Amino acid sequence: MFVSDNTLNSAKKYFFDRLAAVFSPTELKSMWTQIICKRMQWSTTDLLLKSQERLSESDLLFVRSFVKGLLNQEPFQYLLGETSFFGLTICCDKRALIPRPETEELVDWVRNAVNHPAHIIDLCTGSGCIALALKSIFPNAKVAALDLSHEALELAKENADKLQLSLDFYQGDVLEWKEIDFPEGPQFDIIISNPPYIPNEERNSMSVHVLDHEPEMALFVDDSDPIVFYKKILDMAEFKLTTGGLLFFELHEAFGEQVKTYAESKSFQGIEIREDLQGKARMMKAQKV
Repeated sequence: MFVSDNTLNSAKKYFFDRLAAVFSPTELKSMWTQIICKRMQWSTTDLLLKSQERLSESDLLFVRSFVKGLLNQEPFQYLLGETSFFGLTICCDKRALIPRPETEELVDWVRNAVNHPAHIIDLCTGSGCIALALKSIFPNAKVAALDLSHEALELAKENADKLQLSLDFYQGDVLEWKEIDFPEGPQFDIIISNPPYIPNEERNSMSVHVLDHEPEMALFVDDSDPIVFYKKILDMAEFKLTTGGLLFFELHEAFGEQVKTYAESKSFQGIEIREDLQGKARMMKAQKV
């Protein structure tokens, strides 16, 4: 047996010892808490009080499977099958990118900038985390989510069903937005997007757990035009955003000024680029005139 006995403490020691060279003690504590609380359906208080609890063979194998996956550089959120995003538990797997904390900052900006929007659309929705967070904030709004990937949309629908939040779904390519079956005329008060924005030339600087496990189509753009998605979404927003409506982007920190310049050439004003908590220029807001 890979543990000295089947107590929770022995399983914890195995987990920490095997992963100590890869993760910090703080990371290990957080991961251990999440996997055991999810597996055993415990609260964090239960975890503290039940250190001598005996685990079944199945539970021990569950712990070992996490260790193997983490040593194989599989993302923890995929192994767990979920992550927290803006107070919601979002199911996540290889069908879509893992929701990131900086994207929560973008959602928070929308929450503080907007009152009672009627119609919102999230482009390149992935897991649906942005659309679902906005629906939870603005329950009376009609919120739509679009993605090119059928698999990502299925995941977003699963999340919507689990959270009992109603979304409208569109499958289509924002680079060919005129072919998407939207209703005629301007209709959205808010358009928001965290589109692909990483140039292919940056692949070598990225971590293995991202490159080997997260969907490439949601990450990378051609080096020759790294802001192509922003340009197409701005083109679309000229037609589909209501007068006075707001457009929000998550940005690559290197291309914010290029996106701003393109927005200034279109029907937008009040363009603002905002830094995230790491001091990186990662968000933009613009208003249609």
